[in-house]
Amino acid sequence: MKKNSSKDNIVGIHAVRILLKVRPFDVYEIYLSDKSSSKFDAISNEAKKNNITIQKMSNDKIYEISNVKSHQGVLAIAKKKTEIIEKDMISFIKSQHENQILLILDEVSDPRNLGACLRICDAYNISAVIIKDHDSVNLNETVKKVAAGSAETIPVIRVKNISRVLDMLKKNDYWIYGASDKASNDVNQLSFKTPIALIIGGESNGLRKKTLESCDYTLKINMNGVVESLNMAVATGILINTIYSKIK
Repeated sequence: MKKNSSKDNIVGIHAVRILLKVRPFDVYEIYLSDKSSSKFDAISNEAKKNNITIQKMSNDKIYEISNVKSHQGVLAIAKKKTEIIEKDMISFIKSQHENQILLILDEVSDPRNLGACLRICDAYNISAVIIKDHDSVNLNETVKKVAAGSAETIPVIRVKNISRVLDMLKKNDYWIYGASDKASNDVNQLSFKTPIALIIGGESNGLRKKTLESCDYTLKINMNGVVESLNMAVATGILINTIYSKIK
């Protein structure tokens, strides 16, 4: 089975289960390593409800196709989910019923970080995640596996130019908050104005100087131990949780 650019390979029990709930009409095929195992009951029931045939495939073959070792013995082949592009960003945001917080990931390179950030965003009902369409990881099989279904529920907007996007958001009444270890404001000490666009920098270099200059406010997480920094997804979770608790 060759990789098809118009199709997605989705692995993981939670990711496939949510896929079947959100867009079963886009699912072409489902493969299980053990069709009789009870751990796949929710997937089997949803597939049956939507008249999707389940076939058997070995664990080794699933790994060969998906390149994800922790695939949990399940693979779905589905139509590629439509991503929102930059020119449609503002109209999409305005169509959302509740658009208190947007997350912008500037140059995220680790698929596990992106997947974990999507999962965090689902937990807090974040409006959308904005990523660059270059210098950022694609929404590949690993991203979707780590996201555990939230790659289906959280809109992803691909943009070419972060600075231009920040200007567009400001013109539409968004307040821009940038996370930086050089910030003077502790996230716990800030009051937040909504709607919010929270920007998290790349794993290696953080926010670029030009991006920082576009922020209305910068913020940081005070580190009280010996560790000097946090993983991108961990930091994102702490910041979103703190902001969410302050605006609700």
